[in-house]
Amino acid sequence: MKKMMMTMLLVIVAITAGAQEKKNENFAERMFEAKVREMTYRLELTDAQKEKFVPIYRQYNNEMRAIWGERRKPGKPANEQESLAATKAKMERQQRAQAVRIKYVDEFAKVLDAKQVKRFFEVENNMQKKMMQRKAEGAHKKQLGKGKKQFDKGKKPGQGKKPEQGDKR
Repeated sequence: MKKMMMTMLLVIVAITAGAQEKKNENFAERMFEAKVREMTYRLELTDAQKEKFVPIYRQYNNEMRAIWGERRKPGKPANEQESLAATKAKMERQQRAQAVRIKYVDEFAKVLDAKQVKRFFEVENNMQKKMMQRKAEGAHKKQLGKGKKQFDKGKKPGQGKKPEQGDKR
């Protein structure tokens, strides 16, 4: 009986993990498609350029996601050594990302003119900044919501209401 329960639990965990992974893949693909639309518009790509650009951009995007996907779990480092290690790891990821950008200058130049290549990296940088801002704003709003809930839980009945006329407090 225990063995059967354990097997069922593992199946449920595997299905849930698979569903979450598929959801993340779908989100990543939708994000990529949105980025392609933005790049097509901002770089004023012709249909012929777009056809050649997308596979190269997909490779670039995948390499960058692999680098930035290495982030450690959010939260404050437990001690000074962890903090230094996290700082160093972030700088190493930045260095690898820069190497990928440099490598792809030549790849994009096979499809885009020099002005478009320069513009590509500007647009890509701006999109990343906007996504980070939105992510930070979302985290901030989430924290505000948590704080409000904690505050509300700490209230005593009747607190926060205006006293009615004749109510002496």
